[in-house]
Amino acid sequence: MPFPSLRPLALATLMAAGLAATAAQANPAADKCAAGLSAEGQLMHRTVAPHVKADSDIEKLMRSHLRGLVMSGKLKLKTAEANGQAVGRCLSLLKG
Repeated sequence: MPFPSLRPLALATLMAAGLAATAAQANPAADKCAAGLSAEGQLMHRTVAPHVKADSDIEKLMRSHLRGLVMSGKLKLKTAEANGQAVGRCLSLLKG
C-alpha cells in the first residue's frame, strides 16, 4: 500500500502558518499607529512587528532586532532612541 503524499499536508500547514501571521499583522489600531510614525520609526516597526507575539517582551524584541540596523548604519542610535517609545506603543498594539 503506497503512503499518501505529504506534499498536500505540508502545503496546508504552510498556508495555515501564513494566515496566522497575516492575522497577527492585520490590526487596524497598530496600522494606524505605525502610519503616524516617522520614516525611521516605520522602519523600526516593520523590522520588529513580524516577531511580536501575545507574550512578547517588546523592549527585548526591539533591542535584539534593531541592533543590526544600528550596527549596519541603516539606523542611527540617537534616532532609534528618539523613536523607541512611540514604536514600542505601536508594537504593543499587536499583542492583542
